[in-house]
Amino acid sequence: MIKRLAQVQPISPYDRVIKYFLPLFPRKLRPNHLTFFRLVMTPVLIVILAAEEYKIGVVFFAILAFTDLLDGALARLRNQVTDWGKVWDPVADKVLVGSVVAVLLLQINLNLTILLLAFELAFILGGTFQKMRIKDIEIMANTWGKIKMNLQCFGSGFLILGYLLAMPSLLFAAQLLLYLSLVFALTSLFTRGL
Repeated sequence: MIKRLAQVQPISPYDRVIKYFLPLFPRKLRPNHLTFFRLVMTPVLIVILAAEEYKIGVVFFAILAFTDLLDGALARLRNQVTDWGKVWDPVADKVLVGSVVAVLLLQINLNLTILLLAFELAFILGGTFQKMRIKDIEIMANTWGKIKMNLQCFGSGFLILGYLLAMPSLLFAAQLLLYLSLVFALTSLFTRGL
């Protein structure tokens, strides 16, 4: 059985900013609470977007995307990394982005929608299979994976704004960001463990 030593999560550039705002967040607020909130509220976002309530949708998406940024920072800065969070945080991210893509991008770019959803599903299944096969393995997002997630969040936000403002240029920019996220997804996949 292969065992890998647990790696310390490096402090990200976001963490350096968020640490100044930590006193605003009570200690009772755990990273897992934010991850769970994101998982539970993503179906609400789907309903909002399907109803074409894009003003509410863009604000709601921004809040949910911010919880991803915040839960990781809280986990690292307050030393509250948990096994549950390691599994469910990336799943919550993929469900959030996948939902926006499935509802909005599907209407304008079927090929990109299929590619994005297939990649995200493959990452979820691959990580789960690897964790089941090799016990005590630490699967952490690398820099490329974090860039991919940021590109997907901005791309998803631009999609919602593009529909809200009826601006084809924003929809085009969203698609460019989402295509670029696929490049970083591949890079992340091939640089794991480096």
